[in-house]
Amino acid sequence: MLSKGKTTAGKLLAYLGLWIFAVGFAFSEIIIDIDDMPNLLESASIPMIVIGLLMVITSNFFNKKSSKYTN
Repeated sequence: MLSKGKTTAGKLLAYLGLWIFAVGFAFSEIIIDIDDMPNLLESASIPMIVIGLLMVITSNFFNKKSSKYTN
């Protein structure tokens, strides 16, 4: 899943990125049209989606080093 074989920094980036993406997706005007939502949340939703995706993608580079002698 998200945390198998990742370092602590990779796990943190993956889970934090997932939450940031979810919040940005929830407040996106494109996906859900809520009438009384503040303009700040609408304008911040797209950057939050992009930042969340970048964090999840970047977490893939934080893998644990495997040992030669592990079966």
